[in-house]
Amino acid sequence: MRAHLRFLILDDFDPDTGELALRVAFQPGPEPGLELLRLRLHLGRAGNPLDPLSRELRTHVQMPLPPLWEHGLKTIIHAIEEELAGPDGRNALRYLWVRTQLLHPADPARSTPNHAVPRQVEVLRDWAHRLDQEGQSLRAAEILDRLLLLAPKDVTTLAYLAGFFRAQGMAEEMAAVAERWIKVEPDRLEAQLRYGEALVRLGRAQEARAAFEAVLKVHPVHLLAHLGMAQALGLLGGNPFPHLDAAQELDPAATASVLRESFDYHLLAPPPGDRNHHLDDLPALLGVSGAEVQDYLHYLGLPVAGPDGTVREAELARWVGVMNRYALLPGGLHWSAPTPRHLPELS
Repeated sequence: MRAHLRFLILDDFDPDTGELALRVAFQPGPEPGLELLRLRLHLGRAGNPLDPLSRELRTHVQMPLPPLWEHGLKTIIHAIEEELAGPDGRNALRYLWVRTQLLHPADPARSTPNHAVPRQVEVLRDWAHRLDQEGQSLRAAEILDRLLLLAPKDVTTLAYLAGFFRAQGMAEEMAAVAERWIKVEPDRLEAQLRYGEALVRLGRAQEARAAFEAVLKVHPVHLLAHLGMAQALGLLGGNPFPHLDAAQELDPAATASVLRESFDYHLLAPPPGDRNHHLDDLPALLGVSGAEVQDYLHYLGLPVAGPDGTVREAELARWVGVMNRYALLPGGLHWSAPTPRHLPELS
């Protein structure tokens, strides 16, 4: 089956080299999915700057350059050349608009050139929505990121990107988007939650605590805020149990799931003199088998301190306390910290 052209998107323009970067997205066959052709057009040289694109399409897609792409690119190139002739023509910031341009191969209404900015925003939003429905969430997020260049306070886009980066585990990007979202909607609880979650992942637990506190002041019985606050306090070495108890009362199943699967039992600053226990020592300390210790390690968040396969005693105590308090194991763990042979504070 012949390949199907989907869109052409502009990536960047370098005024110093005259290179216009772009990508062509096409569907190679009947199965869903996109492939990309990346190339650069060189402006200011002899000949037709669109020739490299025409060659790539003939070679890889066996299709000619669509007339709408030719017209749209010539319009964009003309605008670039006019700006280059101006006094600020070498200022790269003037060319951020290039990254907002997207061309459909046949439908001018689904292309951004020759439309006012509000209409360009809607064109990009429509493309992102369609791609998201097709399961192309990465491409949808990329287009929404371009949309924010045109509409930096678009809360629908900020919310989508915060959720996307959360699902992808991209904490830095999630924090940056959530922070922008809070500035636009300071009273939006979801924005504060996403910001707090991102800060936890980045190890910025004190700031995360403030974000969750802001939610709990408005909504004292918010499950995710209590879980987030417990996590931030736990990382800081504080007492997470009041917030875990509150979460347990609100939704026992959800709380148990978080404590088993994603809660981090590490401490950002372990106490001075804290001891390390090798994994081989844990069966005797916990009264369980070695196989059970491996299950705890892989499925229940038992916190390993480093590549040498040891567990810090303070973190082990916290983990055991949570397992027992919320009955997360078939039987309770009968363990208490062994008496140290050497007390560092007395040395």
